[in-house]
Amino acid sequence: MTRENLHNDIQDFAVRLIKMTEDRCWNKISHHLTFIISDFNEFGENIYERGKVRNKINRSKKPQSLEAVIETLKNEYDDLYDVNLYIFKALKNETIIEIQYYRKSNMEADYFEVIKDYPTMLHAKINHPKYRLEGHKFDINWESGGLRHLRNSLVYEIRYRLTSKLGKKRKSI
Repeated sequence: MTRENLHNDIQDFAVRLIKMTEDRCWNKISHHLTFIISDFNEFGENIYERGKVRNKINRSKKPQSLEAVIETLKNEYDDLYDVNLYIFKALKNETIIEIQYYRKSNMEADYFEVIKDYPTMLHAKINHPKYRLEGHKFDINWESGGLRHLRNSLVYEIRYRLTSKLGKKRKSI
């Protein structure tokens, strides 16, 4: 990805992300796209709290057009290591895509020396809930919480604990 083809590449990856989401999720995905932009480091160091912090911060952001976020990325381009596209929220009339980036300057000094001249990488990703069953579609908005997500998480935890206890009993017999 280069500064010159940044707009086209991100637009192409957004289309890929929408297609991946339609294949893996049961939600109706709007093709009216808006974007929010995030620096990975704004979510803190605590890996266990990062998802909650990310949702809280991103909910306060105002979705923008692709052109507006491209301008921000062009200004940061020389320091961009990796750019990832995620569905932040799929609404009836709008799909909000989060563009999350990692800076080269935030890497360890030794690693920075290795990557400082590398071109920026670009990825489209879907986060899966832990309770997702292989081959089954899931709610793309699971990270936003809600009753369905709480119920599915609870059922998953109960099943996981039961199967763990049964497995331990079988080994001891």
